[in-house]
Amino acid sequence: MIIYAFHEDSRKVNEMTKINKEIEKIEQGDAWNAEDQVVEIQVKKPLDKVIPVRLSSEKWEELRHEANELGIGPTTLARMWILERLRQKVKA
Repeated sequence: MIIYAFHEDSRKVNEMTKINKEIEKIEQGDAWNAEDQVVEIQVKKPLDKVIPVRLSSEKWEELRHEANELGIGPTTLARMWILERLRQKVKA
């Protein structure tokens, strides 16, 4: 499988070329290198509940701005705040 990308930015084209080469290696069964190691990872339970939260446009923009400053998405930040509050309540 070959994925083609057309970008004006040559760095992105080079990035896609590297990705395409890796995909070809995987498809040919050459993805494993001699220096590769098997590592054990712990996988957390997937998040399976979604809650709708109503916010004014102003509050949504505040949330987006703060999340952007932290380099995360606004829904991730909201989830972090909710979980933080729940942890505080358990400790109290």
